Amino acid sequence: MRSESDMRQETVGDRYGFDRFREANAGFGRGEIGVKEYKGISGRYGSYAQKGREKHMVRLRLAGGDVSKEKLRFIADVISRYDVEMVHVTTCQAIQLHGLSGEQACGLAEEACANGIITIGGGGDYPRNVTASPLSGLEKGESFDVLPYAKEAERYLLGIVDDVKLPRKLKVGFSNSVANETHATFRDLGFMAKPDGTFDVYSAGGLGNEPKMGILVAEDVDPSETLYCIKAMVEIFVKHGDYNNRARARTRYMQDTLGREGYVNAYRTELDAALAEGGMDIAVHDASVDKKGSGNAKGKRIRLQKQDGLYYVSYHPIGGDLSPSKLREIYETIRDMPNVGLRTSPDQTIHVINCTAEEAEKVSSVTEDGAETLFESSVSCVGSEICQQGLRDSRGLLEELVKMSRRNKFADGVLPRVNISGCGSSCATHQIGTIGFQGTSVREGGMSVPAFMVSADGSHIAGEERFGGPVGKMKQSDIPLFLEDVGKAVSAAGTDYRSWFDSDRSAFMEIAGKYVVGE
Repeated sequence: MRSESDMRQETVGDRYGFDRFREANAGFGRGEIGVKEYKGISGRYGSYAQKGREKHMVRLRLAGGDVSKEKLRFIADVISRYDVEMVHVTTCQAIQLHGLSGEQACGLAEEACANGIITIGGGGDYPRNVTASPLSGLEKGESFDVLPYAKEAERYLLGIVDDVKLPRKLKVGFSNSVANETHATFRDLGFMAKPDGTFDVYSAGGLGNEPKMGILVAEDVDPSETLYCIKAMVEIFVKHGDYNNRARARTRYMQDTLGREGYVNAYRTELDAALAEGGMDIAVHDASVDKKGSGNAKGKRIRLQKQDGLYYVSYHPIGGDLSPSKLREIYETIRDMPNVGLRTSPDQTIHVINCTAEEAEKVSSVTEDGAETLFESSVSCVGSEICQQGLRDSRGLLEELVKMSRRNKFADGVLPRVNISGCGSSCATHQIGTIGFQGTSVREGGMSVPAFMVSADGSHIAGEERFGGPVGKMKQSDIPLFLEDVGKAVSAAGTDYRSWFDSDRSAFMEIAGKYVVGE
């Protein structure tokens, strides 16, 4: 691994090899490189070509979803200078900038890295953004603040990204409580904070094709030993992972080859060896906020932090999509507010943190264009209109669902948050959705018709984790009708969706049966 002094003497372009990105981008633009080959190169730099080849996306890594005021200013600036068409918050707490030319994608990615917002590994066969509970350090009832450890994990993984062939799309998450917003118990590696100040560590889980829950591989781990746990996971993959079949180059498939008990034994062997070697202990600094608040803020999206007198404001742009000017508007609002910043969430919500009552109400007033109900805060990937891999227009479906709900004036809670993925890649985590939708197709009149595979009753809550059970395939055009019928049934029962479903699941299945088609 290169030393920090060596890296300081390099330019960003030298350090990360941006010349290769530019050369591949130019070749792709001239038609000399195909989509698949280009994706294999551009993914390293956090960029993909969008559907149609002409436009590109850049994914900004933001460890733990932490967006300081300085980073927000930079992002707002490049959105304007590069004429970004769309901004999307991902379920890995990154921010995607869409609608760029190839040359712009190269320039923006390199400029972001030079300003401390790394894009390397944002795509392709590289470790993804390390996630952390979005309100870590601020949330009442949390076990402890996990964000500093997520940032250390991010630094470590970026430091070895060119030295070790890692599992594909390696995902590491840290959870500050059983809310488990980061899905720590079913990631490639997940750290679950406990009230006694230690971590339980899970490994070999993941969504996507053949999803698996993680395995508890270590208990009562001192947070200072976080990096040893990561090294153990890397070493076990190097020794036992599948490097021959790219589709199975994920940690979760080692549950099949080693067995759950075999994986635990192998992991603990590697962890003991790493601890014996030593030299990787970490210590984090107190991240307490030196700010006092006063007053009593009012607003549906304004909530108290654990710091006396301070608030955070939750803003969920529908589908995780922001207008290009919105981050600039938020920045201008908070620019002179001490300690105020942003956190992105795995459910695509943005939290503006460390506000006084007066500041919170100002932030709330400029973020009124987001979701108004739980249902409107549903999760969606960018879908087939943008994504090369996408099969179905997930964003378009969510737009129709929001229109349906508003037309019916359903009360908040009558319909649940749903998760809509345009394909099997699970970018919208459909497997653990209260209701999940995965893009597919059905045959009708000898023709292929857009459809979604529907699942129900998934959960990410620690201790209650489960993948949703299969319901069946529905034509995309029928899904608004299906959820409208569900909403009317819940409204007629005078309750909320969760209570209605738990009291009589057969009612849900009866409604779904009207719309399920094919096998």
